Amino acid sequence: MNIVIMGATSHIAKGLIERLLARGDEHLYLFSRSEESVQNFLGNIGQRERCNYSICGDYQAFKSFSYDVIINCIGVETRNKHNCDFTRYFSVTEEFDNLAISYLRERNRNALYISFSSGAVYGKGFSEPVNDDAVNALHINHIAQEDYYSIARINAEAKHRAHGDLNIVDLRIFSYFSRHINLNDGYFITDVIQALLNNEVLITDDNNIVRDYLHPDDLLAMILCCVEAGRLNRAFDVNSSRPASKQDILDHFTREYGLRYEIRQILKTSPATGAKTNYYSTNRDASQIGYHPRFSSLGTLEDQARPLLSSIIHRKKELINAHE
Repeated sequence: MNIVIMGATSHIAKGLIERLLARGDEHLYLFSRSEESVQNFLGNIGQRERCNYSICGDYQAFKSFSYDVIINCIGVETRNKHNCDFTRYFSVTEEFDNLAISYLRERNRNALYISFSSGAVYGKGFSEPVNDDAVNALHINHIAQEDYYSIARINAEAKHRAHGDLNIVDLRIFSYFSRHINLNDGYFITDVIQALLNNEVLITDDNNIVRDYLHPDDLLAMILCCVEAGRLNRAFDVNSSRPASKQDILDHFTREYGLRYEIRQILKTSPATGAKTNYYSTNRDASQIGYHPRFSSLGTLEDQARPLLSSIIHRKKELINAHE
């Protein structure tokens, strides 16, 4: 297969590129505004010398190649709502989504377009996990900044369903973690890892959030299920085998790596896409096309955090050897 990845330097794209190149069964077209960044990443993972990829820095050339699968990994900053250009939620999503759909309509109607959506499509109220009957209750006359990203995702998904004659799948990802994450991202899990690497005490609030961390292997498995399923036009929630609470995560990293933390009643500020206590889904419709995740959320964190925390693991081994 010929697979194009739009946004090849994004966090999600890196995990897919690493695994697809290792498979060696596909030719990848890697689109990014920064060809140098893509080259550097390929060098970091020891894949620069492979011949089954092409790097493209100009999206105007997008329609010049032949693809069987289009994977849109282009995202918009959602972590910090301060000094954020919220119009980009809509304009960036529209620009590259239209590019992919235009390719399907004009070049190859049989190609599969996989668009990464988000659990945020369900709205900002996650006091309980969502399911197949979940409703996004928008206050139409009082739309807030926290609603913008959700609306952008709803717009994209609705447009995809309207193109019912095309193969378009929206994969809703709630949380994703890999060794390629930017540790300065400011998420809870990156704060945990930073605290360990810097030998600092992690300060966190008393809100015991629940997250569903998807493993890169499971994400690729889901994509391959979509490819093998034939004609599809629908959305799927993509889950790990089991979510994890903040306390589960704190206990794990305390036990395995010696994390030190303090829980304080910190003044809570709402994230750019709204507060999410139980940010996961119990919908398992993806099993209908053969998706069965191998990794739990804690399993994902343990597997993918290990290379990030290798210095701590090495230090612990040295201490054990010294005592022996």
